[in-house]
Amino acid sequence: MATCTFPNIDPRIRHVGVSKLRDLNATKLKENEDDTFVIQENDVPLSVLFSYKKYQEMRAEMNSLLSMIEMLTSDKERNGLLEAFEDIRAGRIRTLAEIEKDLEKE
Repeated sequence: MATCTFPNIDPRIRHVGVSKLRDLNATKLKENEDDTFVIQENDVPLSVLFSYKKYQEMRAEMNSLLSMIEMLTSDKERNGLLEAFEDIRAGRIRTLAEIEKDLEKE
């Protein structure tokens, strides 16, 4: 199975009751920016809070996955990709240096 680099909720998850939210000031959040907070009330999870950096990583990964799905659902793109794999298997490939050398000749 492929390894997913999508940031998962890690072991540093912390459960915070709604009544304790006032304790999460900017300084404490910066000190614990690698932590994920599950905000809950009466042991029922309501929201998840994590760093903006982790949010950006998740968005980038999601955009990458959506681009891949879009590419694979396009017959033209999928067929081009399959042809490229066949070229690799058949040894019909050139190095970047070879391509650059040919471009310099033109």
